[in-house]
Amino acid sequence: MMRRRRAFHAAALFALLLGSCGAEVAAPPRGEVGVAAFAANRADGAAIPDVATSLAAKLGALGVGSVLPPRAIGAWPATPSTAARIALRDRTGARTLVTGGATRVGQALALDARVIDLDSGVPLGPPLIENAANDADLQRALDALAQQVARRILEPPPTTLAADPAKKPRKSKPATDVAREPIEIQADTLDAQAVSGGRRLTFTGHVSAMQGEITLACDGLEAFYPTGASEPDQLVAKGNIRVTQRDRTATCSEAIFYRSEDKLVCTGNPAELTEECSRAEAEKFTFYLETEKVEMVRPKVHGRECAATSALPSPAP
Repeated sequence: MMRRRRAFHAAALFALLLGSCGAEVAAPPRGEVGVAAFAANRADGAAIPDVATSLAAKLGALGVGSVLPPRAIGAWPATPSTAARIALRDRTGARTLVTGGATRVGQALALDARVIDLDSGVPLGPPLIENAANDADLQRALDALAQQVARRILEPPPTTLAADPAKKPRKSKPATDVAREPIEIQADTLDAQAVSGGRRLTFTGHVSAMQGEITLACDGLEAFYPTGASEPDQLVAKGNIRVTQRDRTATCSEAIFYRSEDKLVCTGNPAELTEECSRAEAEKFTFYLETEKVEMVRPKVHGRECAATSALPSPAP
């Protein structure tokens, strides 16, 4: 028994020495940008390509730094904890993570990507969205999405505070083609459906749609995309709607944005519009966003409600 025990220890020591002198254990891959596997949203078992791996390859060619594909990131939860985020950052060396989803509706694919700062866990701006009419159109959509993600990584949107109109007078806005500016939509959930003439994307929960300096916040939003289009031609918002454009704010129960006409129509019981200290109510407001013209149906104007309090009369001599 003693002889066998010694032989065992000698063999174990020999194996330990071989392990320490043999091949090194591969270090985990490290990079500046990571791309997690995209969530696949599909019906009836429809196939969805590995868009995340393709996106990582395209990002690597756009000068964003070293890019880690999904296999290097591993499983990534939809709502990661702070500990999981920090662990991923420390394990891979990545400072930025790209997550997203791919939604199959018939032949079409809707792609959405989020860019997250791994140090703070804060998204760098709203989700980025591209649509492919079919699988043959997927590479074009991925190229466009990669360009958007690269710009977001290299030039993240600044965090700014709204200007105080009491301190900074409103400046006239030069004429620009607002209708050509891209629309960015952020929400908790996204659902897509094929409809006659295109696709309908339904956003719910903390919805925010931005086009230039215009922001629309609401409970739910439907965006209609014509076949082959990457931008919606109509948005329909419902529930707790708030539209802001610099020092102008409108609240209403339903709003429809007609992109081709650059027009936003707000209706409510009543709808309300405030601009600096003036407030008006109406059954319907129509905003022409580029010219900033407003039309009102049955308006009731309340005037300057926040004007400074009048000075007290001087005491009698």
